[in-house]
Amino acid sequence: MLKFLFCENRYGFVMDLFRHVGLLRSFLMVAREGNVTAAAEKLGISQPALTRSIRRLEDETGFRLFDRHTRGVTPTIYGKALLRHAQLIDTECRFASSELEALRSGHRGQIKIGGGPFWGAALLPRAVARLHSLLPKLQVNLQIGVNNVLHPKLLDGELDLVVSAAPRDLSQFPEHFRFTRITTIRSQMFVREGHPILAQERIRYEDLANYPWIMYQQDPEIIERVATLLKDLGVNPPRIAIEASSLMAVLELLRSGDFLACLAAPILGVVQDVGIRPVPIDREIWSFPAGITYHRAIEQSTPFELLRQMLTDEVTKLGLDRTEQR
Repeated sequence: MLKFLFCENRYGFVMDLFRHVGLLRSFLMVAREGNVTAAAEKLGISQPALTRSIRRLEDETGFRLFDRHTRGVTPTIYGKALLRHAQLIDTECRFASSELEALRSGHRGQIKIGGGPFWGAALLPRAVARLHSLLPKLQVNLQIGVNNVLHPKLLDGELDLVVSAAPRDLSQFPEHFRFTRITTIRSQMFVREGHPILAQERIRYEDLANYPWIMYQQDPEIIERVATLLKDLGVNPPRIAIEASSLMAVLELLRSGDFLACLAAPILGVVQDVGIRPVPIDREIWSFPAGITYHRAIEQSTPFELLRQMLTDEVTKLGLDRTEQR
């Protein structure tokens, strides 16, 4: 019986759990879906079979892992404790399998990558294309989004790594997550070519509040930072006219009207001939470290090492500061 949930013998606990990987994966799917029927469909098994697996795991651990209610299930305090370990074990097992398969068949396996809007515009796709050319049997799952969408997926095991701005507070992440800085990115305000603000001999801070703004729909941090900047400059908060969740949509909107938007300064080196120009003001908006937030299980894997080097190469081509550190 698995009576090791709160045992000090962590090694014994983990090894017992490794012998029940199939049950743990059933447990993970139910926890993610919050519904046994939906989880069974995702796993391709019957609901009774999945229910038996969960009951067996509860018998093995000696704890009730889920509270049942009319709308589904939620993890108990014991289920939440097991969930953290199960996610780690599932990721470790998947990468162990990938590494063994790579040795046998020549770099087969899977890696699930998340990328921020700036990285997803070109740098990350270029790096992934180079990675595929070296490891053609590797399956890559690539998702583009903002941190408050991607980081929860990383924590839930839906992603193996995220290439983006550094987490605001990495200490809030479980101990098996790491961050490797690749560069520092500066933010800048942009407008279309021919925007009236560019014709002014001297741009006043209050002029920044006189035009409508475009913001990323899913990134409240940018909205907060711009509002704080304008407040510090003694002008009104930005008038947000349009929110969009796509960088390409933001760029198209920006060059189609008299809008302002806050973007990563190197964007002009990533997306060519987009028809936008930086707003020349004598105040830095903000800078932030950027790189890879990842699960430690992939740290020594060949795909991770290659991807990190390729991203560093892409940063060098842009002339950005390479400040890689762990």
